[in-house]
Amino acid sequence: MDNIEIIPLEGIKFNDVTIPLSASRKDVESLLGVPYGRHENSLFYFHNELRFDFDNNDRVTFIEFLAGIDGNIQPKIYGVYAFQTEADQLYNILSEKNRGDIDDHENGYCYGFLNISVGVFRPSIPEDIQKMIANAAADGEPMEADEIEYEMRTANYWATIGIGIENYYR
Repeated sequence: MDNIEIIPLEGIKFNDVTIPLSASRKDVESLLGVPYGRHENSLFYFHNELRFDFDNNDRVTFIEFLAGIDGNIQPKIYGVYAFQTEADQLYNILSEKNRGDIDDHENGYCYGFLNISVGVFRPSIPEDIQKMIANAAADGEPMEADEIEYEMRTANYWATIGIGIENYYR
């Protein structure tokens, strides 16, 4: 499923379906059908690759894509594929569109772009992988090339991207 567009502060579009931020839970379920899973105030779709969070009035406050580069859902934001664009490049695009404050207190693992209410996350950064490689070598058990390649992919691309209502990250 690649024809998905993330539109910050508005919602998501795919095929002929638009789901705006602030849509009702009933609207989401009527457009997407029975959810794959539920947890408290969240609905999950497409084998847990897409999550909708709701407020106390059952309105969408946050939409998150959870499967990263290897997922079946590959959303676009600002004309680029969010999970197939290198993390630094997507950071630069989001930074430019945000034009202002960025929550960067998680030192490269997670950013909140405050003006456009977009958040990105990855479980590791390239420096982590370099340390992992060095530690494995120092322990006399160097990492295999395919293992290094996998770890670098998780560090060089975002694992999740989400959009929230205005001021969601403030």
